[in-house]
Amino acid sequence: MIKVYLDWNVMSGMKNNHFQELNDIITNKEKFLLLYSTSHIGDIFASIKIHSDEEQKLIKEDLDYITSLTDDLCLVNNSKEVSLSRYEPGELLDDRIREAPIFSDFSLDNLFTSFDEDDSMNGIVSSLKNMLSSMPLDFAFKEALNNPESAEMLDKMFPGLKDNPTMEGFFQSFGKMFHNLNEKEDYKDLRDMVQQIGVNSGHYNENKNPFDVIDKAYEKKGIEKFDVDKYFDKTKNAPAWFNDITNEYVLLDMHGFKADKVKVTEKEKNTFKNTTEDASHAAFASKCEFYVTSDDKNYHKTKAVYQKLNIHTIVLKPNEFIDYYNTFLNIHSFDEHFKLIIELMNRGENFQEKFYKNNEQFGWVSYTPQYFFNFFNRIMVPKPRKDNAFFILGKDNPSNNYIIAQEEIEATIKMFSDKLKIDKNGKSYYEVGEIKENEDWTGRSWETNVGLIEIKRINGWFQMYFYPNKEKEN
Repeated sequence: MIKVYLDWNVMSGMKNNHFQELNDIITNKEKFLLLYSTSHIGDIFASIKIHSDEEQKLIKEDLDYITSLTDDLCLVNNSKEVSLSRYEPGELLDDRIREAPIFSDFSLDNLFTSFDEDDSMNGIVSSLKNMLSSMPLDFAFKEALNNPESAEMLDKMFPGLKDNPTMEGFFQSFGKMFHNLNEKEDYKDLRDMVQQIGVNSGHYNENKNPFDVIDKAYEKKGIEKFDVDKYFDKTKNAPAWFNDITNEYVLLDMHGFKADKVKVTEKEKNTFKNTTEDASHAAFASKCEFYVTSDDKNYHKTKAVYQKLNIHTIVLKPNEFIDYYNTFLNIHSFDEHFKLIIELMNRGENFQEKFYKNNEQFGWVSYTPQYFFNFFNRIMVPKPRKDNAFFILGKDNPSNNYIIAQEEIEATIKMFSDKLKIDKNGKSYYEVGEIKENEDWTGRSWETNVGLIEIKRINGWFQMYFYPNKEKEN
């Protein structure tokens, strides 16, 4: 199966009968595995306004639609890793609603409220709270507050912190910053301040790398670019790779590249929260082969971040995905897939020589826009030698933090078993639990009239091997 991540605008549009052609394509659950994330829940949570019965009905319809598309397969950030598990969207939204009051007051008193009623812990809690209240900030942070070049920006981000540079002051100012950025238009002021270094929306065009434009603006001013990693541990609250994506995304927006609208009225609320949620969508989507978004600003920022971080998830708008599907993915039967592989090999297009680490030639490899048997997108042709496979199919992962879902393995094995039936070891469909973590997997082996076909996992790589009959090879 081919993993696809749809942004909420696309999902919502499909639910309301827009993107009909995309809907007809993407809901083929034998070919595509659709995932959602906690950021989709954040989008729905942000839309809650009046808590009326009609609004509750619409929200339930949204949640049910997510379930119908994704079968509740959700990407969740637990602060240490992003995992793929089954969660009902309604449960995640309830969690978000329960946690909301915590984010409205970041004071130490509020953080320790849950312990106040426990008399047995009162003394310990009071001591810990007092200790945190008086604890000074990290030296690098205090240095930034005393540096004129960074102090103005930090004072805007953390109002009042310079007057109380302790952990207590940090929590108080962080709470104010969080509220002002996410509920008011303060992000617009912060963004304007950042762009005083000499870069804004007018400095970008399609022929320029936006990150190069930003770097050159700082170089021209002769000042060091604000580096969020210098002041905050990027391994907290999310994996480092996740924060790399979201930080680079927000950096682009703050410097005016395809910047989001910031406006708060009775009818709409567009704040920093919208930008950070979109940044999280971009991070979650890097776990998939495709990210489909209808938001033009999100589209361009995500593509720029992926290019910088060497992430190969393909970012497309709905009409572009339809074109891609019709050109490369509109292959359905086992025989069609196998025939296309042979045709590509016979043409020899886009194959490059591949060598082992010891500089010994392996053979040739081609990375394809097709996904053979709805999974493999790499063809490897070993250098001819005795008993070697004629070709090997592999998967080129779009990022270093890619995951393969059990559903993908099940669907791949099912496609082969439906065509080739029971394998030579008496096995057919995938059985839950037969793949053990960090162990090789012998998989399936089918003797066919054209040769031996094997699917197995070696050193963590799922691959298909084809060994032709000798008479067929000759």
